[in-house]
Amino acid sequence: MDKKILANWTIIAVVSMLLGAGTVAYFRDTERSSGNTFQAGTLDLKLSHSSTGPWTDGVTGTWTLSDMKPGDETPVGRVFLKNFGTVPSSTLEITCDYAVTEETPQTESDTDPNTDQHPEEMAKHMIITYIYYRNDEININCLTGQDNGGPTNENWKISDADGDGKITLYDLKMDPLINLPSPDTQTNKITQFENENKI
Repeated sequence: MDKKILANWTIIAVVSMLLGAGTVAYFRDTERSSGNTFQAGTLDLKLSHSSTGPWTDGVTGTWTLSDMKPGDETPVGRVFLKNFGTVPSSTLEITCDYAVTEETPQTESDTDPNTDQHPEEMAKHMIITYIYYRNDEININCLTGQDNGGPTNENWKISDADGDGKITLYDLKMDPLINLPSPDTQTNKITQFENENKI
């Protein structure tokens, strides 16, 4: 008799559980939030001839040499870089471009009156003798690719693109400096690029 009652109670419990499962209900509610705004950060790299400004989107006449002849050197020229944005960039790339303006009228001794049509021939004679990228944390020699004498980083080193045994403006154009540490948004963080050329 006890066994029969226990079996009945078990059946009742199972049936009760199944009936309970059928009464579960799911509720869903959707609300809307409006007027939200998202503002992207800014990246705003500026240049200057001086560490004190004025800061602009471009500089001209940074390196100047008049009446040049073989053996002349340009004075060390500097361009200062600063990020005025709110977002620090991850890397910086430095390259160059050049153009030749022929004199008018051309002098008799001009052996190549069409240099303006192939300025790379002139650029191959503009040897880079000194080139640094630096601020208060880095001091990268772009002829060796070393930061303060540390290991060489090939991305920070200008290679001899034409294999003539010299590092020139032509080489810098063909093999830009890439992945340089970028000027960031820290207060007063100014980075400078220095260069000197020899003809």
